[in-house]
Amino acid sequence: MTKEWLRQTTTVDELEKKHLVSNERLGPDPVPFGFQHQEWIRFKGQIQEGDELWEFASPPETWESLCGRAGICIIRNGEMVDFIVTMMN
Repeated sequence: MTKEWLRQTTTVDELEKKHLVSNERLGPDPVPFGFQHQEWIRFKGQIQEGDELWEFASPPETWESLCGRAGICIIRNGEMVDFIVTMMN
């Protein structure tokens, strides 16, 4: 993941609404990030005051060659702290 892949800032609330997953194996209620829920809990536990959450996506040619990636990252003081991949091909 490089800074050129950053697309837009977002918030925890927006992400949890956008990535709700319903699956009977997860229980009766939708779960943010579905089977990645525990990874999401770990990830958002790192967020500190002043951090930014960004959605990212690799360039179109990576998707065309079946190695595309998209997800969310934490930016702190201009540097990436961690990321979660939410989509890949």
